[in-house]
Amino acid sequence: MRTRRTVLLVVAATTTASLLSLSLTIGSAQAQPTRDNATPAATAATTAHPFPTHVTYKTGVMPSASPATRDAAVEKEYKSWKSTYLVHGCASDEYYISTKGDDDARNDGPVSEGQGYGMNIIPLMAGYDSDARTEFAGLWKLVKDHEDKYGLMEWQLDGKTCKYYSGGTPDGATDGDLDIGYGLILADKQWGDYASDATTWLASFYAHDVASDGHLKCEDDSDDTTDTRPSDSMIDHLRAFAAFDPSHDWAKVIAKQEALFTSLAKNYSPSAGLLPDFVVDANTTHPKPAPANYQEDQPDNIVGYNSIRVPWHLGTDALENGTSTAATEYKLAKDESECLDSFSKGVPANVWPHMNLNCTGRSTDGSGNSDTEAEEAGDSVGPAAMASGDQTWTNAIWAELAKNPFGDGYYGETIKMLVYIVMAGDYWNPATI
Repeated sequence: MRTRRTVLLVVAATTTASLLSLSLTIGSAQAQPTRDNATPAATAATTAHPFPTHVTYKTGVMPSASPATRDAAVEKEYKSWKSTYLVHGCASDEYYISTKGDDDARNDGPVSEGQGYGMNIIPLMAGYDSDARTEFAGLWKLVKDHEDKYGLMEWQLDGKTCKYYSGGTPDGATDGDLDIGYGLILADKQWGDYASDATTWLASFYAHDVASDGHLKCEDDSDDTTDTRPSDSMIDHLRAFAAFDPSHDWAKVIAKQEALFTSLAKNYSPSAGLLPDFVVDANTTHPKPAPANYQEDQPDNIVGYNSIRVPWHLGTDALENGTSTAATEYKLAKDESECLDSFSKGVPANVWPHMNLNCTGRSTDGSGNSDTEAEEAGDSVGPAAMASGDQTWTNAIWAELAKNPFGDGYYGETIKMLVYIVMAGDYWNPATI
């Protein structure tokens, strides 16, 4: 069982409280045809890409289950996820994603990471969920009502007071900021009316989460521009930013992050392609894993609860953008998938949350506590397995998604929800649809 995961820089409080649950109102689950670039833009009165909007990825394999079976599995998981983690609060016109089951925020409150996840999930499930537009507006309203001085979301809120409570001046977290920006682009494609908000958000993101050399910082208020966190590098999102917002040099950010990945893999994980939780000297041509106790208790110089998300991000970019445009991501996704398949002997539940960069497992966290079980460790490999073309491994991970073998809460279940959408073939790209 996972013992602990610090979201960013500080240890989250462990106080918990019950939160309101929201009933699920769903629309039709009637299958929809595949969309393409000829799809008309959304208007305020339409859902332009209702679930399921099937897409054909540019490389890899799909789970062997039929499209209808895959869609039904996503719908079932969404119903459970929404009833557990989507909360109507802190105000009558606000929604947030609860961190229930983890210690990421006091009283099961929201973190920007989860808010961003929700702002990706909800637009992709619109059409099945007839309340999606209202829910997305509420998620966005909470973000706007809790912005830091740079116009990005305060990363951690108390579930009772709905106030920022973490140490120091309220600041944002790069992964949450990035997902929120992507969610706004999804929402604009789905319903319209979010283009201005997305443009403003991306300008703030570029100004405060991107270092002068193009690498992604760990948070928006950091004067230290020498570190980065590989799990923040959602390259498919950055490509969508480039298509939506030509006023900023997103290609520079993508190229820098890819150069970091390539250097790290070559020098520290040449056969497995594994990337550590934190990286230092990111502003040089020789980045390296951060010291073990750099920010959190993972330890930070190997794969932990941050970088277990990396194969999901790498694989998704390769699936969406192909082996030429996403050549770096494809190679690393393939290497990581093969490493974790071999380590687990093809059993997704046997992927450990802490992996040394040479593809051997670490059975304890940074505090020495036994920690070998986390559903998100295996689930996150799904898109990488698909991109690599490994049908057997892909099918095994797809089957595992229907389970929660270790009783994981918000973090594992929310990552699973997004991986489910990708693996089902319902993860449409706002830059190309």
